[in-house]
Amino acid sequence: MEVVVRTVPGVRSCFVALPLPVIQALERTAAGGSLPAVLALELHGPDRARWRLAWAGAVSASASPDAVEVSQQFAACISLPDNTKASLSAVSVLPKAKFVSVEPISEEDWEVLELNSELAEEAILKQVGIVYDGMKFPLWLHGDNVVEFLVISASPSNSIGSTCSWN
Repeated sequence: MEVVVRTVPGVRSCFVALPLPVIQALERTAAGGSLPAVLALELHGPDRARWRLAWAGAVSASASPDAVEVSQQFAACISLPDNTKASLSAVSVLPKAKFVSVEPISEEDWEVLELNSELAEEAILKQVGIVYDGMKFPLWLHGDNVVEFLVISASPSNSIGSTCSWN
């Protein structure tokens, strides 16, 4: 189905919000008519661009029936421009990651993480739904402290994986 990406400031999560008509269409095509708690999505845009996203039940606040809302910071991390027109599809088979290795991107990110290391794993599990090798993502700690991470590796390798254990 065709959608338009709307980047939204102030959202502190890497999960997307979908418009109700898109949710209903996904439910009609889902096995058993129900969607999983975290649904992996792929956007296919112009020039063969591809983005991987996760949805956990949020409904888009946009008046547009085709607007997928994405955190502005997350969209910047994955190079997903505002107003991108793309084709959206659900990923039917999603292996659960057994092991994920991440590291902060910048020196400043390392410093913020060192001061807040006890919150990082819990925050990742609440704010990030899927990971894959080479993915960049923001993590919000204590509200306004943002650390950007890079996924160094995920096992199984070279696949989209739902989050599980972190290193």
